[in-house]
Amino acid sequence: MKALFVCLALSLSVAQSARAQTRIYVSGDLFAEITRLSRTVVTPDPFGLSSSAPADGVTAGGGARIGAFFAPEWSLELGVDLGKAISRTRTVSVPFPTPLIFPPLPVPQYQSRTSTRFSAASVLAGYHPPARGRVRAGFRGGLSLMRTERTSTSASSPSIRFTSIPGVPVPVPIASVNTIAITTFGNGLTATLAAEAAIEASRHFAVVPEMRVHAGGLGGFVLRPGVAARWLW
Repeated sequence: MKALFVCLALSLSVAQSARAQTRIYVSGDLFAEITRLSRTVVTPDPFGLSSSAPADGVTAGGGARIGAFFAPEWSLELGVDLGKAISRTRTVSVPFPTPLIFPPLPVPQYQSRTSTRFSAASVLAGYHPPARGRVRAGFRGGLSLMRTERTSTSASSPSIRFTSIPGVPVPVPIASVNTIAITTFGNGLTATLAAEAAIEASRHFAVVPEMRVHAGGLGGFVLRPGVAARWLW
């Protein structure tokens, strides 16, 4: 019986110690987003097929996170980050597929727009070595549910219609193309790695420069360098 009381006392002591070491935090972040995706390039490209490739570029975004330090070195975090769309617009000429029996007509053109947007919900475990002064490094890894929204413009082959023009005795042929916008939504798991350097302004507040990398299942990778403001309790 005495041994049972000793074990119970030790268990309560460990639980109280764990509660004492646990610190909850919330943070908001702003980041730049650098996207590099796989693509297919058609050469020569008379019909503008390469214009439908995913758009690369740099944009911005923000997010919010909640987490806990369960020990001085270990943390667990849940966060949501939303990026803005990266867009690219090109003027594409659509040549006639076969020679015409009509007089030469201007090659019709259309505006091809491609955009890509990423949103991530992440669960990351973190390791934090001892602080050096007010700066404490951190390394995180885990999985993200990545939602991808891609939009591209597609055009049909040129068509010819006849229209009457005042002062012209016969109908005049005019070439045109019809366009449609195609939007694709995708959801998948990606691997996420992050590194940070928390600068403690006080016991309850820190400014955290960071870098996050999302890769796997995207056909490329997404870099998100940014800075977060973190409140701890």
